[in-house]
Amino acid sequence: MDTVRHLQIIDLTVIAGYFTIIILVGSWFGRYVRQARDYFTAGANIPWWLAAVSFWMATFSSLGFVTYSELGYKYGITAFTLYFLTIPGMLIGALIFVGRWRRARQMSPIGFIEARFSPALKQVFVWTGFPLRLIDNAIRIYATAIFLTAAMPDGFVTMTGVIWLTGIVTLSFSLVGGQWSVIVTDFVQFIVLCLAVCIVFPLSFGEVGGFSSFVERLPVDFLMVMHPPYDFYQVLTWIVLTFFTFNAGWAMIQKYNCVSSERDARRVVYAVSAWSVIGPIIFYTPAMIARILYPELENPRFSYAVMSLRILPAGLMGIMISAMFSATLSTLSNEFTMLSSVLTSDFYALKINPAASDMHLVGIGRLSVFIVGMTTTGLAVLLQYVHGMNLFDIMVKAYTAFAPAIMVPLLAGILFRRVNSRGALLGIVSGFTSGSLLLALNMILVAVYHDAFINNETLNYWLNQGWSSTSIIINFVVSIAGVWAGSAKLQVSDDERERTNEFFTLLGKPYSPSQLTHSDSPFPVIGIVVAFMGICFFIVSLLVTVFYPGERNSILNYISAAVLLITGLLIFILSRKKRA
Repeated sequence: MDTVRHLQIIDLTVIAGYFTIIILVGSWFGRYVRQARDYFTAGANIPWWLAAVSFWMATFSSLGFVTYSELGYKYGITAFTLYFLTIPGMLIGALIFVGRWRRARQMSPIGFIEARFSPALKQVFVWTGFPLRLIDNAIRIYATAIFLTAAMPDGFVTMTGVIWLTGIVTLSFSLVGGQWSVIVTDFVQFIVLCLAVCIVFPLSFGEVGGFSSFVERLPVDFLMVMHPPYDFYQVLTWIVLTFFTFNAGWAMIQKYNCVSSERDARRVVYAVSAWSVIGPIIFYTPAMIARILYPELENPRFSYAVMSLRILPAGLMGIMISAMFSATLSTLSNEFTMLSSVLTSDFYALKINPAASDMHLVGIGRLSVFIVGMTTTGLAVLLQYVHGMNLFDIMVKAYTAFAPAIMVPLLAGILFRRVNSRGALLGIVSGFTSGSLLLALNMILVAVYHDAFINNETLNYWLNQGWSSTSIIINFVVSIAGVWAGSAKLQVSDDERERTNEFFTLLGKPYSPSQLTHSDSPFPVIGIVVAFMGICFFIVSLLVTVFYPGERNSILNYISAAVLLITGLLIFILSRKKRA
């Protein structure tokens, strides 16, 4: 097997320079933050296509490159199948839920709970929803650390050190500018990400002799749409899970409130759905090619990193690592900002300091981001000690345990007038109890049968994928039964009845903010930043030519620098013309 190369000093320099620029850009756009609504929803003043880019970046991170690439390396196009199954949930949500979330007229995704049910139940939602979000985000940080560690020379860094580095960089970025900085720098990072993956994708085929050779050399079972252990049972439960995730996910819902109209919010979802058809093929095919070139790769999680290191020259590999890191940076920045809005708007401003000024709430929001970021990073460190499962299965286990208890009452409350606060509370309690008990029992059985769990495929399936699928069905049924049983008694207080009537009256009226925050277009600055990156990378390309004269594919560095420079100049020129 070919020796896997590692990052060079010039790559590390590119990475450090890239994130210095990104954090400075985030600080620049912090000037758009004038009040709490600006910090958390960007003043509802974001173009729909820019919000779509940010939405897509929020659904994507290096978790995708690690998790789905691992699946692609092991099981072939099943990785595509699982990713494509997220699209129906998004499209159904665009028709049913996007308008309702907009019309709820709340700054944070769960703020509507108070208007729909009661302040007490709102607090239950706030605190029971946090474990799932923290675990999910910790998995993303851990996945990024895996990718970075794979590219580093042996012994150069520890996994724990890289995890903390990832968390601190993300936290630093999240603190500086709220949703404006997150969404705007998402666009910059989207350009860099596309540049990197669009180079790796075609060149990967060249490594195996072209597309025909790739198909001929694939393992026979790689063209199975549903490769064991991911059978029809798994696919069905994954559809259910992704449907609820995309339509009750806090970070996603916040994007609907960043645009000025309901129509634009739907456009956001349609654009992301279209990108989700093309993206997996470009992103995860290199991992399948890695299976041909490196059939005995010790850790399949490293497959995309290994292919990138094989193909890309010094300098451009730094861009690739920056793109991977950027994907996580975007996702986690969205998540940290969203969770901060929950703590700030739905807890601090209501329970601790109702008279707080907007600027004071912005300060509390940033403190909340810090707390959330450090807690999430700490959890990511602990994930190192979970063995015998891939990251996809760990992620699914977390969602099957906690998502039904939160998402069923949430969506039932926004769909059905008959659901009351008693039903929502019973749905949360019953679902959370069921999920926690099943997860605890699963962990106990895995620990007791540890050796057999790792080596026995049948036992591994039923304590891993089979258990997750069964658990999610049980937990959803228990949560739905709890909501139904609690709401079966139609008698509610006059206050709740009045609140419910007012809420559904608002849901019947399309909502557009009456006072949008007016600010200068950010795109001239974005154009300058991208063009500046192109100039800097041209200098890097010259250094690679001088100090790495035998570097393979070094011409790609100059091509990439030219693409960044031209793209930046076009963005700047076109945005200035439109402004004039």
